[in-house]
Amino acid sequence: MERGINYWVAKRLGRHFYYGWAVAGVALVANLSAFSFNALFGLFITPLQATFGWDRADIARAIPIGTTMGATIAPGLGFLIDRIGTRKLMVGFGLGAGVCLVSLSTVRQVWQFDLVMSLLYPLAWIGVGQMIGSINVSRWFVRRRGRAMGIVMMGASLGAVLLIPVCTFVIQHSGWRLAYVVLGGLAVLFISVPAFLVLVDRPEQLGLDDHPELKSPGGGRGAGGAAGVPEAMWSLREAMGTRSFWMTLLGLMMGTLAVQGYFVHAVPHMEARGFSRVMAGAVWSLFFTTGVVAKFLWGFIIERIGVRVALVTLFLGEAVGLYLLLTASTPAMLFTYAVVNGLLHGPYLQLQAMVWADYFGRNALGRIYGVAQPAIVVAGSMGPWLGGHLFDLSGNYTHFFRLGIVLCLCAALLFLVTPPPRQRTPAATPASAA
Repeated sequence: MERGINYWVAKRLGRHFYYGWAVAGVALVANLSAFSFNALFGLFITPLQATFGWDRADIARAIPIGTTMGATIAPGLGFLIDRIGTRKLMVGFGLGAGVCLVSLSTVRQVWQFDLVMSLLYPLAWIGVGQMIGSINVSRWFVRRRGRAMGIVMMGASLGAVLLIPVCTFVIQHSGWRLAYVVLGGLAVLFISVPAFLVLVDRPEQLGLDDHPELKSPGGGRGAGGAAGVPEAMWSLREAMGTRSFWMTLLGLMMGTLAVQGYFVHAVPHMEARGFSRVMAGAVWSLFFTTGVVAKFLWGFIIERIGVRVALVTLFLGEAVGLYLLLTASTPAMLFTYAVVNGLLHGPYLQLQAMVWADYFGRNALGRIYGVAQPAIVVAGSMGPWLGGHLFDLSGNYTHFFRLGIVLCLCAALLFLVTPPPRQRTPAATPASAA
């Protein structure tokens, strides 16, 4: 075993349980911060506008700038994940995210705000949340990858549930600048510290090459074949040579455009329909609270029905959710939307990460995931802009929500008609691509 405090921790904890669960715990805690700042973004709009007089469009411009930067670094980050491992990157990215959040407390000009956000999104949302943590956990789990990723992605909803009231309290009593400092400290505490103390890049580094957790559960639903057989190991070039890669990418692009778009415009849509901000906020909070439970339950469901069927179900559920939100005319209908779509939206984040590992194995997962991310991130960033543009043209979100329903149905159809790639012979040395 290699030397280092993380290996010392692994040696002791690994006596009592499979160490992949400790790795999953690190990713869960990291996601409390990595995904939360996006959900908290709206809390700062009014204070920033009151302090500087910036237009809301100028403030919101930071989102597409940040996501574009994230898309730009994703392929290189995927290569680095395969090359140097996830632990060093997560520690560094957590420190970087903390510095960026503290730096936001010092901005005076809108260009400074845009500049810091253009660094924060790649470090936290794309880097830690969508890529580093997900890829690391996918490497530690094959047989029970569904429930492991479900637990990890609970952090995305839990972060919003826990930090929205904290951030609101600090802004109200001490100002938005201190709130950014608090979030910066939490980023280091939640991301860098656990990664430094606990994270190990691969099970093979602990001599767990043949652990039952790394065998396929069977059923031919993904990269593995029969039960107990090692998963197949695809290279990036081999993966990109399959129809499954491109149809998966297209399906995720369409679904992400719709989902990211309605995420930004859900509360404004409810307000435009005549509901109060308090009511809209309560509905949105219920949506996230339901998501915490849903992500955990979906982890077990995915293991039984497979990633492909789960993706079909997910995007059919997103279409149902969009329809319920579009047509809601009473508080009861809104709360019905929050519960129904909260449950059906549950596996959204974990499936985006799991599908690449399930279809193409763990060997070149960083490269494969990194190459796919730019198109998905750019498509997602177009959703909020398109929703706002269509609202400006028509005065409501009807056209955008209808378009979102169509896109989600098309994504579901793509996954329905596209099977996983054909089984390959497993590689002899899973860690060779590192």
